[in-house]
Amino acid sequence: MEKLSNLQQTMSSREIAEMTGKQHKDVMRSIRNMESAWEKVGGRKFALAEYSDEQGKPRPEYQLSKKECLYIATKFNDEARAILINRWEELENKSAPQQSDAIVLANAFQILSNMVEDQKKQIEQRDQALLQSKEVIAKAMPKVAYCEEVLQSKTNITTNTIAQELGITAIKLNQILKEKGVQYKQGGKWLLVSKFRNKGYTESHTHTYTKSNGEKGTDIQTRWTELGRAFIHHLFKN
Repeated sequence: MEKLSNLQQTMSSREIAEMTGKQHKDVMRSIRNMESAWEKVGGRKFALAEYSDEQGKPRPEYQLSKKECLYIATKFNDEARAILINRWEELENKSAPQQSDAIVLANAFQILSNMVEDQKKQIEQRDQALLQSKEVIAKAMPKVAYCEEVLQSKTNITTNTIAQELGITAIKLNQILKEKGVQYKQGGKWLLVSKFRNKGYTESHTHTYTKSNGEKGTDIQTRWTELGRAFIHHLFKN
């Protein structure tokens, strides 16, 4: 029968005969016939041992390793070969060291600890990201408030002032705005095209003045708002 030593597991020729439905003497003969080739290649013979039969007489048998068994099985039919291979798998599974309950629990605890640690790190990273976001928002709030205050301001700005900020003349600025499809000229006045007209970019005021003949006259003056000023600067940046 099979036995497990400290060095390697073996299977007896008697068990091979029993599993494959062969006579033990036939299995022994096959092993002897194949031994010379095995010795020539591997440098050693098969391990020969003894057992006691039913009458208590000593009888020879072989103790073969897995590799030797598979070598011998090359002479078997497909079914016998499959039986032998499956039997070796059973033996190896039995001999594989089994983890104790304590080891299994320790491994499970370690896995759980790693998961908890990973979750802690993820929470810390999220908290850090949230803190950084709050700091960015806090720093940006004064700038946002300033921008809102400026853009909502009712202060009117002349085209000449914006042109000076851009380093060009008012005439040049008006011409560029015309080329970009922002405004057009009518009756000597620059007017925004329809798609920009109701965006709060400009404000118009009626100006009263005295003519040379003493009569009162009115004139409509259009100036840019802070929102319009920002629009023009953005237009030039792009």
